Amino acid sequence: MSIQKNLFHNIIFLLSNILFPLVSFSYASRIIGPEGYGKIQFIIGFTHYFIIFAAFGVPILGVREIAKVRHQKDKFNTLFSELFFINIISSILITSIYFGVIFTFNWFKEDLDLYIIAGVYLFSSFSILEWFFNGVEQFKFLSIRSVIIKSIAFISLVLFVKTKQDIFIYFLITIFSILGNNIWNLIRLHKLVSLRFTNLNLKQHLPVLFTLFGTSLSISIYTIVDTVLLGFLAGDKSVGLYTAAVRINKLLIPMIIALGTVLIPRIAQYIENKEKHQLKVMIDTSFSFICILGIPIAFGLFLFSQEILISLSGSEFQNASGSMQITAPLIILIGLAHLFGFQLLIPFGLEKKYFMATLWGMTISIILNIILIPQIKDLGTAIATLSGEFVVMFLSLYFVNKHLEIKFPWKMFFNSIATCILFIPIAFTLKYLLENPLIIVIIAVPMCAFVFFFVQVFILKNIHILEFIQYLKNYILKKNGQISV
Repeated sequence: MSIQKNLFHNIIFLLSNILFPLVSFSYASRIIGPEGYGKIQFIIGFTHYFIIFAAFGVPILGVREIAKVRHQKDKFNTLFSELFFINIISSILITSIYFGVIFTFNWFKEDLDLYIIAGVYLFSSFSILEWFFNGVEQFKFLSIRSVIIKSIAFISLVLFVKTKQDIFIYFLITIFSILGNNIWNLIRLHKLVSLRFTNLNLKQHLPVLFTLFGTSLSISIYTIVDTVLLGFLAGDKSVGLYTAAVRINKLLIPMIIALGTVLIPRIAQYIENKEKHQLKVMIDTSFSFICILGIPIAFGLFLFSQEILISLSGSEFQNASGSMQITAPLIILIGLAHLFGFQLLIPFGLEKKYFMATLWGMTISIILNIILIPQIKDLGTAIATLSGEFVVMFLSLYFVNKHLEIKFPWKMFFNSIATCILFIPIAFTLKYLLENPLIIVIIAVPMCAFVFFFVQVFILKNIHILEFIQYLKNYILKKNGQISV
């Protein structure tokens, strides 16, 4: 399947992962309020720490290695079986530890039923097989599966969550939206791969897995430690406000890394086959995608933070505006870090360098959280999160420049920033003329988008945007054709 078709299906998949949390957040936050919403996010964040351990780096290694041997049936089946069984063993072990923790400490007793349900989600983590389906480029399956499961979950949310007392039902629906995907993964799996039970060498993967596990652990610690530390040091309400701000900012990040996710299997193949020109085209395309979408979105989130928050979650969350503005650049930083780390350092076998970058990011984030949360609560966590992501992005870029002969079109990056400055007078004018936050957002989005693309296409002659428009046109006109990049 062509890159354009993979990108199309991956965008559908990611849109479902964006729209469902966005709409469900908008609905649920108004019903259960900041404290109830903060409680649920804390439990999910706490459980996710254990899921990181259970994953044991398999999702990162799996995409790269599966892509390399996908056309060699025997190696393909053996490799998947080895990684899959490692994942099952680690899931069973970590789930046992999790239940030991929640049944031992009294702190968990008040919401023990919720933590037990989260434990079921943890146990099933071995069936989170996105890494496998990405590696074999089954993006169409992922998109269809995700849309169906999340549609069912949203309908259930509207039907059954009516008051603040329905927090338990809301949590069940949230977990179902994850478990439904996992079960469907297992049903689909047998059509694509044959499990092997003999002549497996699990030990050979352990050295790399430990490094990648450290990478995923450090990434997740500095991206999840914010809500956990904020919950311990400042309470559920602060978690609810901060999560509202960051969730909105991070909702669109999957769109920014959508192309990169599609390209990882191809990049791994080009590196394996030493096709330098094709690799350069992939990297430039991915970098351009981040500039074209990530930078305008970050400016929009910063300029219209309060209006977006009130429109989506109600006036109770308007105090989260400061945190939302501070973390608005996350979409750019995470997009670039994904490019430098997951699309370059790891496929080139430099996972230890990326691990160092994430380790430093985690350290900075934790230190700043501990220092700032007691003083400025959710604002402190926002500063810590942004700082941690910046460190990861900067060090990843440093290692790419040091070890790989790859240059990036930075001129496009700065041109995009300069173009987005034009959003500022639009924001001030709309806020001066209009009072309704939702109307401001509805008008601002198309206006800013039009200004950005007009300047980029007709004034700066951005060829990457022109090429992207042409790709979309070709995809529509050639339904059965395959267009190569």
